[in-house]
Amino acid sequence: MCAVSVSAQDHVENRGFKALLNGKIAVEVAFQTACHNGEWRTAGYIYYPKAKTPAPILIVENWGKEKPVVSDEDNVFDNRFVEYQPDGETTGILYLTYAEVEGDFQMQKGSWKNPTTGKVMKLSQFEEMRELPSWWPGSPAVLTAPGRDAWTFLYKLEDKYDETGDSEWMNSISVTFMANDKEQFSFEEPLNGAVDSSMEESLTWITEDDINFDGISDVMIYLGLTIRAQSLYKAFVWNPVTRQFYEVKAFEEIQEPEFDKKAKTITSYARDVNALYIDTFKWKNGKLTQVSSKKETLE
Repeated sequence: MCAVSVSAQDHVENRGFKALLNGKIAVEVAFQTACHNGEWRTAGYIYYPKAKTPAPILIVENWGKEKPVVSDEDNVFDNRFVEYQPDGETTGILYLTYAEVEGDFQMQKGSWKNPTTGKVMKLSQFEEMRELPSWWPGSPAVLTAPGRDAWTFLYKLEDKYDETGDSEWMNSISVTFMANDKEQFSFEEPLNGAVDSSMEESLTWITEDDINFDGISDVMIYLGLTIRAQSLYKAFVWNPVTRQFYEVKAFEEIQEPEFDKKAKTITSYARDVNALYIDTFKWKNGKLTQVSSKKETLE
């Protein structure tokens, strides 16, 4: 617990440095440690100033399944940051060791690891940044974001009217994501197939279930049926580290999803006139990826 008010983010510490990655790639890292609702959180950004299109990439402290490092020296600290792309995919792991001497922040060592290949590149030639850099986009939302249990979901079906002005069928669905009774974001999606207004009560439009097999409920929105009567959904997964919902674009390719929690796979069954297409997907570094595909002929 932090010894400050639990109602706001009252205490923030800024740290940052410039360095070379692998002895040649210019990189800048800036992060904040903040106390919010009685909990300390650390997050920031990594930035490559000489990239073709440089942009801050979110990093959030998280040891995951690794054992946190505990230094024998009181003023030496270790951090493990996970690097997240805007779609929630993890593309790097950043390890830092630094010291604080009389209020000064001094980097000692660091490295960056590719979570897919395992390749590690060392950081060197550190230069402390005493001020937040010009590219800093603002404090990461994770520092004050609510937990999963604070979220609720509302939906509304929109009518399509015939020439007489009477409701003929449901045309689209509007969904609002709420956290602590405040709207966070919303969207509208067209419905597939003919959905009569009388069907609204008999269908489940929003399902909270664990679709990425991490033990935490995610969200699926029902979008109707294909012409072959296969169910379609829009999906969002919850990341407990960044405290965000991420839309799963790959889920738009999945029909009549089947979840295998033991194998941690999602299978799509898409029917054609005389064939069934079976595609299997798995989660890799926070991204839903197709791992197999086969076609079965229907007699």
